[in-house]
Amino acid sequence: MKIISTSIAPPGAGKTEALLSKLPALLDAGKRVILALPTLVLSDSIARRASEAGVAYRTIDQRCGEAVVPTLEKALKEETESFVICTQESIRQVRHDLLHGWVLVVDELPKVVDYPDYALKPLELKRVFDFTEERDGQLWIRDDLEQVVREQVSINRADARGTDCSTLGRSAAHIFRLLLSKVDVFIDQPQPDNVRHIRAVEEFTGWWDIFSSATETHVLAASIQNSEFEVFATVHGFLFNRSEFTPEGNPITSVVTIYPVVQTGQKFSKKMMLTPHEGERLIDVVLKKVLEQTRSIPLLFANKWARLQPTRNVEYAPKDCRGLNSYSHATEVIVLFGGNPSPSDSKGIAYLAAKYGQDFEEAFITTRLLEPSLQAVTRTAVRRPDNTNDANFYVQDYRVVDYLLATYFPSATVDWSLAGKIPVKRDGRKLDEQVEKEVNRLISLGTTNLQIHRETGVSRKKIQELRAVAQAA
Repeated sequence: MKIISTSIAPPGAGKTEALLSKLPALLDAGKRVILALPTLVLSDSIARRASEAGVAYRTIDQRCGEAVVPTLEKALKEETESFVICTQESIRQVRHDLLHGWVLVVDELPKVVDYPDYALKPLELKRVFDFTEERDGQLWIRDDLEQVVREQVSINRADARGTDCSTLGRSAAHIFRLLLSKVDVFIDQPQPDNVRHIRAVEEFTGWWDIFSSATETHVLAASIQNSEFEVFATVHGFLFNRSEFTPEGNPITSVVTIYPVVQTGQKFSKKMMLTPHEGERLIDVVLKKVLEQTRSIPLLFANKWARLQPTRNVEYAPKDCRGLNSYSHATEVIVLFGGNPSPSDSKGIAYLAAKYGQDFEEAFITTRLLEPSLQAVTRTAVRRPDNTNDANFYVQDYRVVDYLLATYFPSATVDWSLAGKIPVKRDGRKLDEQVEKEVNRLISLGTTNLQIHRETGVSRKKIQELRAVAQAA
């Protein structure tokens, strides 16, 4: 039976502290522990905290002056250290059987799938087609050229290390690596400018061998429910139980108000936010409207595509903020990044559905939009047990609202007033299931048609029709 033990608690609740507090007893009992972290910043933080706790450790990453994977494999094999800190990327590349006898702890959910998509111009395409051929919408390495392609990829890797020179671009090198790994690689039809998209679904299947090889596996996370990690772990036959590193208690007790920036039923998206409005992009309008009602210097999280201009009295934070504790002074946060599947992603999701017989879109959105939004809002003062200040979260849409309410903020107040000020056009005559549910909820509360219209954008005529149906029932 394959088991993954999970420590599920809100960011800042003490998952890492629970691990560090139990390490001395584990090490004294003869156990060996390896901790895999998503970023070097988090690695530095854990190393400092381990030192302060008096726990002996060894950090192995690209800054140690040696080749990371061979060094890590040697440490696992020789077992001279009892507690090793490394990155998730490096643990993914070691020989999996070397983890036998080790307790593996993975901090934050590892990436288990990606959807690479490269838009290649004719010159770049020619370089790819020098070694591949197209059949039925897929790319295949030409007969008898596999060894040549391996050499090209090897030279490209040496070029990245500065020890050789490659004429192969980064995108072509990745495409070749996927083909050599027997991943299905698809090529779409030419666009009017002769650009063609080459795409694939890259599953990082090594994780499942890693988890099977370790004596114990623990994953520390804010949530795994409906994530890509949970779905793929289940597909590969894993079950979950509660980790001994789960902290006790520590619920979030701060008073929180959540302000979605688009109306109920509408989905925050790149296309929507980049729509022009009176000489500005909608995302710039949204930011201005939010800042009109903030009362402090808020944190701001956004995609690179937003290209937001430097704004006074705003503290910009990186989208991948896992493990960062330096923002806990903030009481307000603005989250303006998307996470919807692109047309290429949707094709990849359909590919997975055909392969495994289940839908992966919800897992995609949870992993790309919902869980990162939870990570963002919990960078704030709400992570501090001693916080007595109210917190305001300005978030993307109803999906994020529902996720926050369902995870660690069930008592939060949701205020739709800001969404009513954002000039997003919608067809108020058409409803999806979520919007209709919200309209009926507001009707049951005795809310006026005008107020429902302002909160949801649904036409008053349609609201009246739903009200008549409710009254007849």
